[in-house]
Amino acid sequence: MLGRGAIPDRPDMFDSARSSKRGDPSWEVAYCFPRQGEWSDEDFLAFETCNFPIELVDGCLEFLPMPTYSHQCLVRFMFLQLNRAAQQSGGGEASFAPCPIRLWASHFREPDVFFLSAERVARREDPPQGAEIVIEVLSPGTSNRERDLIKKRTDYAKARVPEYWIVDPEQLLVTVLTFGGADYVIHGEFRPDSTATSLYLPDFTVDVTALFAAARSDR
Repeated sequence: MLGRGAIPDRPDMFDSARSSKRGDPSWEVAYCFPRQGEWSDEDFLAFETCNFPIELVDGCLEFLPMPTYSHQCLVRFMFLQLNRAAQQSGGGEASFAPCPIRLWASHFREPDVFFLSAERVARREDPPQGAEIVIEVLSPGTSNRERDLIKKRTDYAKARVPEYWIVDPEQLLVTVLTFGGADYVIHGEFRPDSTATSLYLPDFTVDVTALFAAARSDR
């Protein structure tokens, strides 16, 4: 059965030009399941517990690409650094996807890594309401890059998330954005041989050389 970490029968379902639009059926959901006549016992029993890499954007399902191993290596590195800083500060907790963050009604995003203040984690059974720091690792493809670089930047700013980190493995670049009252401003653009820093959580620093080395097969 297809779900998180699997490859759909129709890889082009993640092509934004082919994606279902508002008012259409969510065709992408069907692509994540076996065809009629091909369901196994295991498929059927796993049906109700299957999770999809999706976000809720103003009432519409937005389907995300399956992460690669190198993507997850970068996510793991960022989480470990953020988690260390969170423990040192004692003022909140770090976590990672899959875990939806509610930005406003009918709008959930699922950042790769995030930091929540102690107040936000008080109700652990409910989706967090916003976050203090969100981190996205860019996936290949024009539509995927546009989602994180433009759409999510707009969404996180609208939700007044104080800090947004964007990790770009294609450009070997870490961009740290801080909320300036109306939109994000660039705190810093960090490349290898530099250290990315946070304004919101001063203990949170990232060795950019070590970060991108974590995703290489020849390290």
